[in-house]
Amino acid sequence: MIAAIAIVAVICVAGASYQMMAGNDRDVLVVETSPDFAPFDYLIGNKYVGIDMDIVRAVCNDMGYEVEFRTNTFDSILMSVPQGKADIGASGFTIDEDRAKSVNFSIPYAEIKQVVVAPIDTDIETLEDVYGKRISVQTGTTGADYAETVTKNVVFQKTYSDVLLDITTGKADCEVVDSTVAIAQVAAHPELQVLDILTDSPVEEYGFIFSKSNTELLEKFNASLQRIMDNGIYDQIWDHYESNGFSPDTPSFYDYKGTLVVETSPDFPPFEYMYGSEYAGIDMDIMAAIANDINYRLVIKNNNFDSIVLSVSQGKSDMGASGFTIDEDRAKQVLFSDPYYSIKQVVVVKEGSSIQSLDDVRGKRIAVQTGTSGAAYAETVTSTTNVSYQKMYTEAVMDVMTGKVDCEIVDNTVAQSQVAMNPGLKVMDILTDAETEYYGFIFAKGNQELCDMINASLAKLQGNGTIDRIVKYYADNEYKEVPSYFSSQVAEDDQDSGGGFWADLWDRIYNDFIKNDRYNYIFEGLKNTLIIAAVALAIGMSLGAVVAMVRSTHDQTGKLRILNAVCKVYTTVIRGTPVMVQLLIIYYVIFATSDLNSVLIASVAFGLNSGAYVAEAVRGGINAVPKGQMEACRSLGMTDRMAMTSVILPQAVRNILPSLGNEGISLLKETSVAGYIGIMDLTRGADIIRGQTYDALLPMIVAGAIYLAIVLILTYLVGRLEKRLNNAY
Repeated sequence: MIAAIAIVAVICVAGASYQMMAGNDRDVLVVETSPDFAPFDYLIGNKYVGIDMDIVRAVCNDMGYEVEFRTNTFDSILMSVPQGKADIGASGFTIDEDRAKSVNFSIPYAEIKQVVVAPIDTDIETLEDVYGKRISVQTGTTGADYAETVTKNVVFQKTYSDVLLDITTGKADCEVVDSTVAIAQVAAHPELQVLDILTDSPVEEYGFIFSKSNTELLEKFNASLQRIMDNGIYDQIWDHYESNGFSPDTPSFYDYKGTLVVETSPDFPPFEYMYGSEYAGIDMDIMAAIANDINYRLVIKNNNFDSIVLSVSQGKSDMGASGFTIDEDRAKQVLFSDPYYSIKQVVVVKEGSSIQSLDDVRGKRIAVQTGTSGAAYAETVTSTTNVSYQKMYTEAVMDVMTGKVDCEIVDNTVAQSQVAMNPGLKVMDILTDAETEYYGFIFAKGNQELCDMINASLAKLQGNGTIDRIVKYYADNEYKEVPSYFSSQVAEDDQDSGGGFWADLWDRIYNDFIKNDRYNYIFEGLKNTLIIAAVALAIGMSLGAVVAMVRSTHDQTGKLRILNAVCKVYTTVIRGTPVMVQLLIIYYVIFATSDLNSVLIASVAFGLNSGAYVAEAVRGGINAVPKGQMEACRSLGMTDRMAMTSVILPQAVRNILPSLGNEGISLLKETSVAGYIGIMDLTRGADIIRGQTYDALLPMIVAGAIYLAIVLILTYLVGRLEKRLNNAY
């Protein structure tokens, strides 16, 4: 039965993967603009920059599209988009009735007013002074329409660059243009000034334009545009350009000043968790808002909670964001940001529990996550032998659900999330002596500059209500696992096929693997497992062969005493200590300050471990070759090196091939501890699914089935090679 379940799960996961991979590439939207309209649309080098361009980037990213910008003249875009030559027009289009006859407009995204731009020494001071003047305008704009109402001396130009040239060279007395654009023009041309004297000019609104036949795209675009207006990204884009004086030299909002690497343990809803392939939760969304505010690219790394403090203090990441309670012990190792959330410890129990007060908790079996303030509190009310220390909160709450412990001590907001996803539990706010605690982000001790920058951004986001909106979003969803506040995804309900064994099995497969694209954890983990195993095996085989030859040469000739001693210490230490201890020492001690990829570091660690076992296997194979073989080689005039590589080793390999095959298989399975340094290996991927769904059976069976399938393939290949070598002699 278990085998049948595994096969069905693997098939369904593979099928879902195939379907997703077939449509993996994001679609491209073609957006036409006239990039001479700073601060809305302009070029810096070959990059399209400006408010319009960055709003389009933000909206298309929210929709799941890539963007391809194309240049066209302003009045030609109004013909190109209706003809389907471009999907969207973005070039400061004022929403008016005449244009609405040929194109559809998005919801408004900017308000402007017509103003006059003229030289500083102009005699124009009032609206009346504009009458009859030579006015330069861009063809097809509302500024051109207004100019025709006050003079017959209108100079029509294709681009705003030509309009400015008319003014600076004296071919025109002034220009009529949108107010924000005027500010940008004056920023680039100090000899000009803005005159807000057109008292009869109404307030206008900008919108993006779409073909009349493309209502589906328009509706989707409007929904995403409204979303970025609500979640603060829109305001951040405007603030970016306004804070730079709407200068045409201002780089794109998406020209990142740097990269912010943040470590988290995504098993702590509603603060951090995985929703499909995206990091979601209060902490993650606050970090996304901060990264947008300071204009940094956000990179999130997965690690175990109790390892993040060490990792950040060693500089492997810029900061940690994982619900860290600010306390004196941690403050000795890391810097804390200003507080951004307050919590209190509570108790989570099963419905019907006898625990009703603080006194009832004393002496009970309590589950906690290692390294948390809940763990520290638990030790004050019960003996450490009664405390179940778990790596993840999902494991702690599962201890409660399965009856392995009497209760769990956890932060109150997290407790509400756990109960929301597990109706058989309830929260007991009975720890009357538990103090209010505060969360903060963590930084390395020497990284005060980054800490100050994050604090300044944090204060800004608290002041403008962004953090309150993020927290409210999760509270409104009862702290259940929902998509990120900044995501366009829609939360999926658990599938229920209506009962019966096969229907229930399908529901579990759907919830464990297909819902939220959770199968990606399996495939990402499998990829990393295979990479680590392959690289480590190559290192182990190479290193083991060298060590074996050194030791065998010493055994047979007495030479290479120092090298032999080094090799002997190496094999003794490696074979005498657990592979996980070696992995942690290599990652957190030897490569403590290294910028090397974690997968590469893990490959080196497992390669060093494998090399010791390969060395002994090869040495045993060499010693199994009769000594007369070496003597015969010497009598033929061969050096020891030639004899070893040309005669002895080929025979030894045939003898030890089964042992080397077993070592490769063992190495593959040993990589399952790579998750301890934050790598998404196959086991870790299955464990994350288990943590999200509280279902340990299917994820672990699928992971085990994949390991078994790989081992069977390796065993078959080794058997074929062994048979071929045997036939060669």
